[in-house]
Amino acid sequence: MIRAYRFDGNDELCLRHGPETGPALLILPPLFDEANRVRHLMVETARALAGHGIASLLLDLPGCNESLVPLDRASISLWQASLIACTEQLGPVSHVAAIRGGTLLDGALGDLPRWRLAPVKGGQLLRTMLRTKIASDREAGIASSSDALMELARTQGIELAGNSLSPCMIRELDAAAPSEGSAVRLARFADDPLEAEARIAGAPLWLRAEPAHDPAMAKSIAADLAGWIRG
Repeated sequence: MIRAYRFDGNDELCLRHGPETGPALLILPPLFDEANRVRHLMVETARALAGHGIASLLLDLPGCNESLVPLDRASISLWQASLIACTEQLGPVSHVAAIRGGTLLDGALGDLPRWRLAPVKGGQLLRTMLRTKIASDREAGIASSSDALMELARTQGIELAGNSLSPCMIRELDAAAPSEGSAVRLARFADDPLEAEARIAGAPLWLRAEPAHDPAMAKSIAADLAGWIRG
């Protein structure tokens, strides 16, 4: 069911699946172009969770998806404030699940138990988008460098991977990192050598050139989330 929460003078949309009453899991998407590549996965995960009897909220961040807010007005701190507004209006929320860049935002919700898949620092996301721009510039016969682009971005903003990012976004993203906390369940893919409490079958869909879906991955994520939520 489509719901809406009011934030900064605008109505932002949110998908709710599962029971209409009781607490829900808030699902935080990856950021920027990565969100587009895994949107189907997140929706199908929410539907699978409903099959386990667990409600979920999958929100649109201001400037993303159906939001009428220009992306160049967004920032990490603005997005964190929107999470608080969403949970206050559409909650209660008992747990949070975040993927990739979404883990940069979940600390805004205090001590709620958090599930994280492949967390990443903001600077890493920024460097990835800068490399894409440098490669695109090279194909167009334009010489550019990461240092020069960052200097421009911090003062004037920049368009990266089709995203118009403000100087505030650039500065906050570059400094952002997943917050620390004791109630965090860390999930990684099966072939990831880093330590984790959960292993998810499949490969990162955000690395695909085009949006894709993996039904088995959605079921795997939902099963782990359901077991974690129920304790």
